Amino acid sequence: MKHPLLFATLAGSSLLFADVAAAQWLEPQLDSQRWANLRKHQQEQAKKAAEQRKRGRPDDTKPVTLAERQAAWSRNKREYRQRLLRDGQTSADRWLDSIVRANR
Repeated sequence: MKHPLLFATLAGSSLLFADVAAAQWLEPQLDSQRWANLRKHQQEQAKKAAEQRKRGRPDDTKPVTLAERQAAWSRNKREYRQRLLRDGQTSADRWLDSIVRANR
């Protein structure tokens, strides 16, 4: 009766060591895969950024120049002042910038 119990104990402990050994082997493999994925992602992002710089920015994302804003303000003084009183300066400026971008 003691021999099957001893055998079961040894078998159980060997499974525990097998799990530890597998984990010790698997952890570095997973770490290297994570680092490879991170490097690949960073390289793809850098490539996208370089392509976007090469193509240039679309007109709607270019900043509004002071001259463009002044010209739009001269044409839309009354509407700008109404929006300034009603919605505040930030909203009125945003509206004026949208007018400039629409006229580009």
